[in-house]
Amino acid sequence: MMNVYVKEFPKQLRESINIGRSIQLNKHSQPIHNVVILGMGGSGIGGNFAAEFVKDVAKVPVICVKGYTLPAFVDQHSLVIASSYSGNTEETLSLFDQAIACSAKIICLTSGGKLAQYATDRGLDCVIVPNNGLPPRACLGYSLVQQLFIFKFFGLATEKHIQELEKAIVNMENAQDVIMKQASQIAKKMQGKFPIIYAPERMESVALRLRQQLNENSKILASHNSYPEMNHNELVGWREQSGAFIVLNFRSKDDHKRNDLRISICNDVCAKHAEVVNIDCIGESLIEQAMYGVHVGDWITVDVGNARQIDLIEVDVIDYLKGKLASASL
Repeated sequence: MMNVYVKEFPKQLRESINIGRSIQLNKHSQPIHNVVILGMGGSGIGGNFAAEFVKDVAKVPVICVKGYTLPAFVDQHSLVIASSYSGNTEETLSLFDQAIACSAKIICLTSGGKLAQYATDRGLDCVIVPNNGLPPRACLGYSLVQQLFIFKFFGLATEKHIQELEKAIVNMENAQDVIMKQASQIAKKMQGKFPIIYAPERMESVALRLRQQLNENSKILASHNSYPEMNHNELVGWREQSGAFIVLNFRSKDDHKRNDLRISICNDVCAKHAEVVNIDCIGESLIEQAMYGVHVGDWITVDVGNARQIDLIEVDVIDYLKGKLASASL
């Protein structure tokens, strides 16, 4: 089924835009000084993308929190987006309670569960997305797009962001066969190798997404980092290495020229110990390029998982962890 979910990602994005255009929100009584996005795993990755996409236009800081502790600066001037597809994510619900105590402006983003009920009980804004029985990692389109519409409502994003999403959808649909072929070729090269994923900092979420998808879909470990940060630490680790590695570089025509040079130099260093694959993210804007990279990456994880003859959907070890946590008091 995961191959179906991945193939329908452009369709989900289009559906999400239609949902976003119809959501109704309430203004906050106080000026917004910062935005805090709460979310874990597949429910949280949309926030990472949204924060990257608005970085050049938002006049207030936007951060993602993935844990149990809300930053001390959150107050009545904060916009807090609580994102949990199931509505039952333990960490997000804990942060939600803290945000309530801080009198922040809270908007819930969920398909139901406790989070939706808490929002109803408190009269909070709540954006409901379809509950189609999909795993949260297959619902990136729902969380990302709704967050962009929330940002747009508060003047932190523009209609241009939505238009770029619409172009990204068309790009992916038109290039679907090319993307699938490219992903299949890369997946074959990855067999028996540890993937190390890099991207320029403007697209780090694309690298993070691929790592997480390799973990959950393909059931393998991977690492990721970004340029130029990896030049100040991780690059030294490549000096002497033994093992089977493959480097996956996400790149685009809009990479900073210094990052472009850095990547080329690093490729030479890494190539002494690993196969290096460059993945060109096609598109005229950051959103188009990032969504293209996501689609290539998602298809890679499907092909890697299928080659390993495993169930791409199951995450039994996470269910085991949740069961153990549920039996212990908070």
